[in-house]
Amino acid sequence: MTGSRDRLDATARAVVDSAADAIMAFAPDRTVLLWNPAAERLFGWTADEAVGRPPQIIPEELRAEHNAVLERVSGGGQISFATRRIRKDGGVLDLRIDASALVSGGAPAGWVNICHQAGEDEAVRHYMAERARVVRRLGDVVADMNAHLDLEAVLDRIAASLRELTRADAGGFVVIDGDKLRLVSMDGLPAGLRGRTADLGTSMVGELMRSGKTVMMATGDSGGFDDLIWSALPGLHTITLSLSHVAGRPYGALYALYSRRKVGHVELELLELLAGHASVALSNAMAFEEVVKQRAHERAVIDASADGIAVLDGDGLVRQWNRRHCRQGA
Repeated sequence: MTGSRDRLDATARAVVDSAADAIMAFAPDRTVLLWNPAAERLFGWTADEAVGRPPQIIPEELRAEHNAVLERVSGGGQISFATRRIRKDGGVLDLRIDASALVSGGAPAGWVNICHQAGEDEAVRHYMAERARVVRRLGDVVADMNAHLDLEAVLDRIAASLRELTRADAGGFVVIDGDKLRLVSMDGLPAGLRGRTADLGTSMVGELMRSGKTVMMATGDSGGFDDLIWSALPGLHTITLSLSHVAGRPYGALYALYSRRKVGHVELELLELLAGHASVALSNAMAFEEVVKQRAHERAVIDASADGIAVLDGDGLVRQWNRRHCRQGA
């Protein structure tokens, strides 16, 4: 059995080393774990120069995108996206990258990127320029989104950002509440729809979760739009959606709704990236909310105590002081 395993590992390594496409793997700390010969040829750095270090190929303005992609595929699935990377000699490469989670022994072990060089025609150059523009804007939006620690404010900012970045006619965010979906934020839709619910199992969110994919697009020809918020947008012809995760589990979904303009690859990729950033912002807001609740509980316990209590910080300074302690001090 051990010999068979060793032969299988050797074959897998030979396949990676012989591949025409650049293949790289990242460890959980996001340093380079594997760098095949095609990556050496494409980017100019040798494996010895790349492995064990943070990837040097990512432009500064695209680091947020890179991290969002890794976050997005951590729970499984694959993302294929167009982007740019840097060569050792300073040259810039237009690439399409397939990103997926790296799993070893059934446990997450990092991520894998496979890089394909894009074509040189005018349509590709226009596409890359447009994508570079919106990705730069995504960085600004993410910074603003992460500045909010109130969960409701984060949800509202996600919906507004979704509409702005994808140029959707309307956008919304639904949370998964047991076997139901609940609309908690929207932009471009009537405010009275907030709180509306729908059945998870028969919804497009449920379909997306069962598919194992990261993004989904549905058109008027592929099904009815008669649930939740769709009927509130006259002329609706296309819906795109992507899941956001908190603590490794699906928390909700972003919806972008189109009634006037067509949807392209840029919009779909941005939706996926924004879903990854939304996962981080939601996790931060929920952690902050939990800390606030814990501190409020501590304050209530201290204030209700019949004994005088003073809470000191690591420097020996008083952080909390209850009413009983005040009366004893008097």
